[in-house]
Amino acid sequence: MNVTGSTVCFRSLDRLSLTGSRFNEDGAGLRGRFAWVIDGATGLSNDQLTSGGSDAAWLAAFIDERLAALSETEGAYLVLRQLEGDVRSAFGEETAHVQDVGDHHAPSACLGLIELMPGDTGLLRLQGHLLGDVVVLVPSEHGIDRWSDERAKPFERKTLAALGARGHEPGQIPEAVRRQILENRTRLNQQDGYWVVNPRRPWAGQELRFDAQVRSDAPIVLATDGFMRLVDVFAAYSDHELYDRLAAGKGQDLMQELRERERGDLMAGAYPRVKTHDDATFLVIAAERSR
Repeated sequence: MNVTGSTVCFRSLDRLSLTGSRFNEDGAGLRGRFAWVIDGATGLSNDQLTSGGSDAAWLAAFIDERLAALSETEGAYLVLRQLEGDVRSAFGEETAHVQDVGDHHAPSACLGLIELMPGDTGLLRLQGHLLGDVVVLVPSEHGIDRWSDERAKPFERKTLAALGARGHEPGQIPEAVRRQILENRTRLNQQDGYWVVNPRRPWAGQELRFDAQVRSDAPIVLATDGFMRLVDVFAAYSDHELYDRLAAGKGQDLMQELRERERGDLMAGAYPRVKTHDDATFLVIAAERSR
């Protein structure tokens, strides 16, 4: 984006994405004035529909590829509209051999897309578009602001209630939890439900949006909920403490600590969670203005 000769863009400071089980269904990237983070979820079916390692891995990789290709598009609104159509079309081609694809078969993905624009009084403007529980940590005059789409939280609480505190074998989903997840997904991309990227149900235009002003070169963090377990599940850090460590280049150490904490509670009894190990991704970037 050029405004009176000024160009704004993001610069990568640190990034890491680790798989939780067989396939990494996360993604993250940046190009020009856009940056994004993706957290895929495979449909509840034993039949794989796509050519990816898993259906969610296919969807996350496709979203990542298309966002990079669409980075020259003018404005996140148009990017997301185009992405919705591209996802629908590509999934249709991938599943043309399948006789009947039900809604609960299709993968979905949480998405955080942020766009950088020239701002006021020497600052840069950050505009965010969030679907699902990915997290953006942005420095402000009040400290560290956390942005996330909370509309799925009531459904997550139902899932944890079905899980209980009795723990379960790694890689196994108790039947009560599976039934609750299926029930939750009937509210996917519904006005009284929650919103994610999905190849079968419209979603563009339903994002949680935010605006922020940031200093040039100030670190900004994008992360999936698997990485944010350090705050939200294990309570090892506050948002501010986690941000400070990431800004200081300690991301590798944090990821190692996360896996150690997960291994220390393999049955997920002390820290209830559906997946013992989840995919975990963070991206640390800085906003820049150049001429």
